[in-house]
Amino acid sequence: MPRTALTGLVTGLALVVVAVLLWSVGAGTSPAPVPAAVPVPAAVPAAVIAPASSAPLAAPPVGAPPAPAAPAQPAQVRIGTIAAAAPVVAVGVDERGAMAVPEDVRTVGWYRFGSRPGSLSGSAVLSGHVDDRLQGRGVFAALGDVEPGDLVEVELTDGTRLGYRVRTVEQVAKDALPADELFARSGPPRLTLITCGGDFDWTTRTHTENVVVTAEPAR
Repeated sequence: MPRTALTGLVTGLALVVVAVLLWSVGAGTSPAPVPAAVPVPAAVPAAVIAPASSAPLAAPPVGAPPAPAAPAQPAQVRIGTIAAAAPVVAVGVDERGAMAVPEDVRTVGWYRFGSRPGSLSGSAVLSGHVDDRLQGRGVFAALGDVEPGDLVEVELTDGTRLGYRVRTVEQVAKDALPADELFARSGPPRLTLITCGGDFDWTTRTHTENVVVTAEPAR
Protein backbone atom coordinates (compact mmCIF):
# COMPACT_ATOMS: atom_id res chain seq x y z
CA MET A 1 0.00 0.00 0.00
CA PRO A 2 1.41 3.43 -0.83
CA ARG A 3 2.68 5.46 2.13
CA THR A 4 0.20 8.28 1.38
CA ALA A 5 -2.75 5.92 1.53
CA LEU A 6 -1.48 4.30 4.74
CA THR A 7 -1.07 7.71 6.38
CA GLY A 8 -4.60 8.69 5.40
CA LEU A 9 -6.00 5.44 6.79
CA VAL A 10 -4.25 5.91 10.14
CA THR A 11 -5.41 9.52 10.33
CA GLY A 12 -8.96 8.48 9.53
CA LEU A 13 -8.95 5.79 12.20
CA ALA A 14 -7.64 8.29 14.76
CA LEU A 15 -10.46 10.72 13.96
CA VAL A 16 -13.03 7.94 14.36
CA VAL A 17 -11.62 6.98 17.77
CA VAL A 18 -11.69 10.62 18.91
CA ALA A 19 -15.26 11.00 17.68
CA VAL A 20 -16.34 7.87 19.53
CA LEU A 21 -14.70 9.08 22.74
CA LEU A 22 -16.31 12.51 22.44
CA TRP A 23 -19.71 10.93 21.88
CA SER A 24 -19.34 8.60 24.88
CA VAL A 25 -18.45 11.37 27.37
CA GLY A 26 -20.78 13.94 25.83
CA ALA A 27 -17.95 16.34 25.00
CA GLY A 28 -19.20 18.61 27.82
CA THR A 29 -22.60 19.21 26.22
CA SER A 30 -24.77 16.94 28.46
CA PRO A 31 -26.16 18.12 31.88
CA ALA A 32 -24.01 17.51 34.93
CA PRO A 33 -24.80 14.13 36.52
CA VAL A 34 -26.95 14.15 39.71
CA PRO A 35 -25.01 12.90 42.77
CA ALA A 36 -26.04 9.45 43.93
CA ALA A 37 -26.92 10.74 47.43
CA VAL A 38 -28.52 14.18 47.68
CA PRO A 39 -28.13 15.67 51.20
CA VAL A 40 -31.47 15.85 53.05
CA PRO A 41 -32.28 19.35 54.38
CA ALA A 42 -31.80 19.50 58.13
CA ALA A 43 -35.41 20.63 58.63
CA VAL A 44 -36.84 17.54 56.89
CA PRO A 45 -36.35 14.17 58.65
CA ALA A 46 -35.12 11.48 56.26
CA ALA A 47 -37.93 9.17 57.39
CA VAL A 48 -40.63 11.37 55.88
CA ILE A 49 -39.12 11.35 52.38
CA ALA A 50 -40.67 8.66 50.20
CA PRO A 51 -38.33 6.52 48.03
CA ALA A 52 -38.41 7.09 44.29
CA SER A 53 -40.32 3.85 43.73
CA SER A 54 -43.16 4.76 46.08
CA ALA A 55 -46.55 5.79 44.78
CA PRO A 56 -47.17 9.55 44.84
CA LEU A 57 -48.86 10.94 47.93
CA ALA A 58 -52.60 11.37 47.53
CA ALA A 59 -53.76 14.97 47.28
CA PRO A 60 -56.41 16.13 49.78
CA PRO A 61 -59.94 16.31 48.43
CA VAL A 62 -60.77 19.56 46.70
CA GLY A 63 -62.53 21.87 49.14
CA ALA A 64 -61.51 19.88 52.23
CA PRO A 65 -61.50 22.15 55.32
CA PRO A 66 -58.06 22.87 56.81
CA ALA A 67 -57.13 21.28 60.12
CA PRO A 68 -58.14 23.54 63.03
CA ALA A 69 -55.31 25.57 64.50
CA ALA A 70 -54.37 24.94 68.13
CA PRO A 71 -55.74 27.56 70.54
CA ALA A 72 -53.36 30.11 72.02
CA GLN A 73 -51.95 29.44 75.46
CA PRO A 74 -53.94 30.54 78.53
CA ALA A 75 -52.91 33.85 80.05
CA GLN A 76 -55.40 34.45 82.86
CA VAL A 77 -58.15 32.65 84.77
CA ARG A 78 -61.09 34.19 86.67
CA ILE A 79 -63.54 32.55 89.06
CA GLY A 80 -66.02 35.26 89.90
CA THR A 81 -67.88 33.53 92.72
CA ILE A 82 -64.74 33.36 94.87
CA ALA A 83 -63.23 36.59 93.56
CA ALA A 84 -60.21 34.74 92.24
CA ALA A 85 -58.32 36.14 89.24
CA ALA A 86 -54.75 35.22 88.43
CA PRO A 87 -52.18 35.12 85.63
CA VAL A 88 -51.48 31.71 84.12
CA VAL A 89 -48.04 30.39 83.15
CA ALA A 90 -47.04 27.16 81.42
CA VAL A 91 -45.51 24.49 83.68
CA GLY A 92 -44.22 20.93 83.25
CA VAL A 93 -43.25 18.35 85.85
CA ASP A 94 -41.16 18.66 88.99
CA GLU A 95 -38.32 16.46 90.25
CA ARG A 96 -40.85 13.96 91.65
CA GLY A 97 -42.56 13.54 88.30
CA ALA A 98 -45.67 15.41 89.47
CA MET A 99 -47.19 18.48 87.85
CA ALA A 100 -45.16 21.54 88.78
CA VAL A 101 -46.84 24.51 90.47
CA PRO A 102 -45.60 28.11 90.23
CA GLU A 103 -43.68 29.30 93.29
CA ASP A 104 -45.73 32.50 93.40
CA VAL A 105 -49.01 31.67 95.18
CA ARG A 106 -50.76 34.38 93.16
CA THR A 107 -50.01 32.60 89.86
CA VAL A 108 -51.73 29.56 88.34
CA GLY A 109 -49.89 26.87 86.35
CA TRP A 110 -51.19 25.32 83.13
CA TYR A 111 -49.92 21.82 82.34
CA ARG A 112 -48.27 22.42 78.96
CA PHE A 113 -47.96 18.72 78.05
CA GLY A 114 -51.74 18.30 78.06
CA SER A 115 -54.66 19.93 76.29
CA ARG A 116 -55.11 23.68 76.05
CA PRO A 117 -58.24 25.55 77.09
CA GLY A 118 -60.31 25.83 73.93
CA SER A 119 -59.10 22.52 72.47
CA LEU A 120 -61.70 20.25 70.88
CA SER A 121 -60.92 17.38 73.25
CA GLY A 122 -59.14 16.51 76.47
CA SER A 123 -58.64 17.99 79.91
CA ALA A 124 -56.89 21.37 80.22
CA VAL A 125 -55.39 21.33 83.72
CA LEU A 126 -54.81 24.46 85.83
CA SER A 127 -53.21 24.15 89.27
CA GLY A 128 -52.63 26.72 92.01
CA HIS A 129 -51.66 27.02 95.65
CA VAL A 130 -54.11 27.08 98.52
CA ASP A 131 -51.59 28.85 100.79
CA ASP A 132 -47.92 29.15 101.65
CA ARG A 133 -46.13 29.52 104.99
CA LEU A 134 -44.27 32.63 103.83
CA GLN A 135 -46.51 34.09 101.12
CA GLY A 136 -49.82 33.47 102.83
CA ARG A 137 -53.16 32.81 101.13
CA GLY A 138 -53.03 31.35 97.63
CA VAL A 139 -55.18 32.24 94.64
CA PHE A 140 -57.08 28.90 94.89
CA ALA A 141 -57.57 29.11 98.68
CA ALA A 142 -61.37 29.12 98.25
CA LEU A 143 -61.55 26.75 95.28
CA GLY A 144 -63.49 24.24 97.38
CA ASP A 145 -66.26 26.81 97.83
CA VAL A 146 -67.27 26.96 94.16
CA GLU A 147 -70.49 25.22 93.20
CA PRO A 148 -71.83 23.48 90.09
CA GLY A 149 -73.02 26.07 87.60
CA ASP A 150 -70.46 28.73 88.60
CA LEU A 151 -68.68 30.43 85.72
CA VAL A 152 -64.93 30.13 85.13
CA GLU A 153 -63.37 32.38 82.49
CA VAL A 154 -60.05 31.78 80.78
CA GLU A 155 -58.36 34.46 78.67
CA LEU A 156 -55.83 33.33 76.07
CA THR A 157 -52.67 35.14 74.99
CA ASP A 158 -54.38 36.24 71.76
CA GLY A 159 -57.20 37.93 73.69
CA THR A 160 -59.77 35.15 73.20
CA ARG A 161 -62.05 34.64 76.21
CA LEU A 162 -63.50 31.24 77.00
CA GLY A 163 -66.30 30.46 79.42
CA TYR A 164 -66.69 27.23 81.41
CA ARG A 165 -69.44 26.08 83.77
CA VAL A 166 -68.47 24.11 86.85
CA ARG A 167 -69.85 20.57 86.70
CA THR A 168 -68.32 18.84 89.72
CA VAL A 169 -66.41 19.80 92.88
CA GLU A 170 -64.61 16.95 94.66
CA GLN A 171 -62.11 16.45 97.46
CA VAL A 172 -59.88 13.45 96.76
CA ALA A 173 -57.09 11.85 98.79
CA LYS A 174 -53.73 12.54 97.16
CA ASP A 175 -52.89 8.84 96.89
CA ALA A 176 -56.25 8.18 95.17
CA LEU A 177 -56.08 10.99 92.61
CA PRO A 178 -57.16 9.60 89.19
CA ALA A 179 -54.28 11.14 87.24
CA ASP A 180 -55.06 9.32 83.97
CA GLU A 181 -58.56 10.78 83.98
CA LEU A 182 -57.61 14.27 85.13
CA PHE A 183 -54.83 14.65 82.56
CA ALA A 184 -56.51 12.78 79.69
CA ARG A 185 -55.95 14.23 76.22
CA SER A 186 -59.07 12.57 74.82
CA GLY A 187 -62.76 12.74 75.55
CA PRO A 188 -64.98 15.81 75.74
CA PRO A 189 -63.25 19.18 76.16
CA ARG A 190 -63.09 20.28 79.77
CA LEU A 191 -61.23 22.44 82.24
CA THR A 192 -59.78 20.90 85.42
CA LEU A 193 -58.75 23.08 88.37
CA ILE A 194 -56.67 21.52 91.14
CA THR A 195 -55.35 22.71 94.50
CA CYS A 196 -54.52 21.23 97.90
CA GLY A 197 -57.20 20.44 100.47
CA GLY A 198 -57.96 18.48 103.58
CA ASP A 199 -55.77 18.42 106.68
CA PHE A 200 -52.16 19.54 106.74
CA ASP A 201 -49.67 16.77 107.52
CA TRP A 202 -46.80 18.35 109.47
CA THR A 203 -44.61 15.30 108.88
CA THR A 204 -44.75 15.47 105.10
CA ARG A 205 -45.47 19.21 105.18
CA THR A 206 -48.28 18.90 102.68
CA HIS A 207 -52.05 18.59 102.61
CA THR A 208 -53.58 15.14 102.60
CA GLU A 209 -56.12 15.76 99.82
CA ASN A 210 -56.73 17.67 96.62
CA VAL A 211 -59.69 19.81 95.65
CA VAL A 212 -60.61 19.02 92.04
CA VAL A 213 -63.06 21.17 90.08
CA THR A 214 -64.19 20.04 86.65
CA ALA A 215 -65.87 22.48 84.26
CA GLU A 216 -67.22 22.14 80.74
CA PRO A 217 -67.45 24.75 77.97
CA ALA A 218 -70.34 27.14 78.55
CA ARG A 219 -73.03 26.89 75.89
